[in-house]
Amino acid sequence: MLLRRAAQRIHGRLATNKLILRLRSASNPLHRKFIPEKLRRWSTSVHARVLASLFGAGVTVSGAYAAYRTERGPEEDLIEADDAPEFAPPGEIAHPYNERSVFWQVAFKMHRAAYFCILFAPCVMAGLLAKITEDPALRAAWIRLLVKTIEMGGSSCMKFGQWISMRPDVIAGDIIQALAKLRQDAPSHPFEHTRRQIEMSFGKKIEDIFEDFSEEPVASGTIAQVHRARLRPEYALKNKDGKVIRYVAVKVQHPGVLAETFVDIDILFNGFGFLFAVPFSKQEFVEGMQRQINFEWEAYNLRKFSNNFRDEIKEGIVKFPDVSVDLLSPSVLVESWANGRTVANFFTTLEGGITDVGEGIVSSAKQLSQTMADALDDTKKDLARKIFGMNMKMFLRDNLVHSDMHAGNILFSEETEELTVLDAGQTASLLPDVAPKFGNFLHSICTRDRGGVYSNLLEFDEYKGERIADLDDFRDDVNRTMDKYCPEGEPIIVGDIMGQLFFTLQRHNVTMRSDVSVSIMSMAVSEGLIRSLDPEFDMVGAAMPYIAKYGTFGCA
Repeated sequence: MLLRRAAQRIHGRLATNKLILRLRSASNPLHRKFIPEKLRRWSTSVHARVLASLFGAGVTVSGAYAAYRTERGPEEDLIEADDAPEFAPPGEIAHPYNERSVFWQVAFKMHRAAYFCILFAPCVMAGLLAKITEDPALRAAWIRLLVKTIEMGGSSCMKFGQWISMRPDVIAGDIIQALAKLRQDAPSHPFEHTRRQIEMSFGKKIEDIFEDFSEEPVASGTIAQVHRARLRPEYALKNKDGKVIRYVAVKVQHPGVLAETFVDIDILFNGFGFLFAVPFSKQEFVEGMQRQINFEWEAYNLRKFSNNFRDEIKEGIVKFPDVSVDLLSPSVLVESWANGRTVANFFTTLEGGITDVGEGIVSSAKQLSQTMADALDDTKKDLARKIFGMNMKMFLRDNLVHSDMHAGNILFSEETEELTVLDAGQTASLLPDVAPKFGNFLHSICTRDRGGVYSNLLEFDEYKGERIADLDDFRDDVNRTMDKYCPEGEPIIVGDIMGQLFFTLQRHNVTMRSDVSVSIMSMAVSEGLIRSLDPEFDMVGAAMPYIAKYGTFGCA
C-alpha cells in the first residue's frame, strides 16, 4: 500500500516535469518571446538536460520519501538506537570450488574419498575387533585411535567429531569424553600463509596495515590461529566510547580449510551413516560449518553479544572484543586485544593442574578434591557467580548462547576483575516452538517436578515418542533418575541429572532435537566450569531469580 501510494505521487511529479519540459521546448512561442536567445540555446544543450534530469531525479526521490513518511506515521520512529541492529547478518557464501570444471570436481572428490577410505580402514577394523571381543583395553585403544584418525581427517572431520561429542543421548559416554579433546589446541600453520591470506583479503602488504605483527601465533584451533599485532594509526579501531584501539588479535584461517569443507561433509555423512544414525541433519551441519569458516559470522555474533550485554559492559562485568569492520573477510578477523589470563590457566596450580576445566560432559562436585575446594577464595567464587549470571542471561533473556564456553575461551583480568569472552563462532539458539518448553523443562528440574521432566522430554524427541517401545518403562526410568539425583534437601547438580537422563534416552531410542541437545550440552560445559571454580555453588537456587525474571527462553 505504501509503495503504491508513493508510486502514484512519483507519477504525478513526473507528469509535472514533462509539462515543464514542454513549456521549455524551443518550439513553444512563450519560450521564444520571454527567454533570451543565449539562455534558450543553453537550455537545449546537453549540460542543461543532464542538470534537469538530476534535478528531476532529486525531486522524485524526495517525493517518494515524503509519501512514505506521511503514510508510515510517527509511531514507527520510536525504536531506540541501542536496540537497532548494527548490521545485517552475513549471507551465505558459495564455495569457490563450485566454479571449477566438472572434471576437476570429480577428480578431487575421488581423491578425498580414497584418502578417507585409507585413513579410516584401521580404525574401523579395530572398532569391529573391540566390539566382538568386548575387551575394555582394546576398546580404550580403539577410542584413542579414533580421536587420532579424526584429527588427521582435517577441519570438517574434527568439527564432525565435536558435534558428535555434543550428543550423549546417542553416543556412548567414553567416546564422548575422548572426542571432547578435539577442542584443545590444533597444529599451527606457517607465517607465510598468514601473510598471504591478509594481503589477499585486503589488497595491501601486511606492513602497510600493521606496525608490528608477531609471527608466532598465540593460539591455534580447528579452523584458524591467532596472532598479536599493532595497527597503524590510520587503521586503528574505535569502540562505542570513542577509545582508539591499536593492539589487536588477528585470526587467520588455516590452509586447506576450503578444500576440506568442499566434499568431506558428504563423505562423512555417507560413511558414518553405515555405522550409526548421525544425530543431526546434514543441512544443519553444513550451515554450522559455513558460519565457522566465514569469520564475518563471528564478527556478527560478537557485535550481537556486545549489544545484548551493553549494560553489563558499562558496569565492567563482562566484555566482548571490538571488531574491525574495515579489516574483515571470510578468512581474516581483526579484533581488539584482550588482556588477562584464560580461566584454564588461572586455575591450573593445584594438584598438577586442571587443564581441561569445563571440558567434561557430566560435571560432579564430588570429583573435585578437598584441596582445591579449600583453596578457592572469594575472587574465584565471585568469578563463578559472574559466569553463571552471564550464561543465564544468554539462555533465558537473549536465546543466543555461546555454545563453547569452556575455560580456554574466557579471559579474566585480575587488575579490573573483568571477564572477556572469546571465540564466538559457535552459538546456539532454541527455535521459537520449543523455547518456552525448554524453560518449563528447566523449571521442572529445579522444582523436582518428575511429571514435567518426563512430558518435556517427550516434546523434545524428534519422533515424539513413536520409537519408544514402552512409555511406562520410560517414565519409570525418568522418575528413578529424578529420585536419585534430586533428593529432597540436597543440592541439585543439573549436569549429573542431564548425564543420567541422556543415558536413559539412549536406552529407550529417543533422539533429542539438535537445538535442545546443543543447548543442554552448552549448559553442561558452563556448569562444569562454574563448579570447578566453586564446588559449593548452588546453581538451582541462583537460577530461580533469573527464571522468575525472564520466564522462558528469549521471552522477558
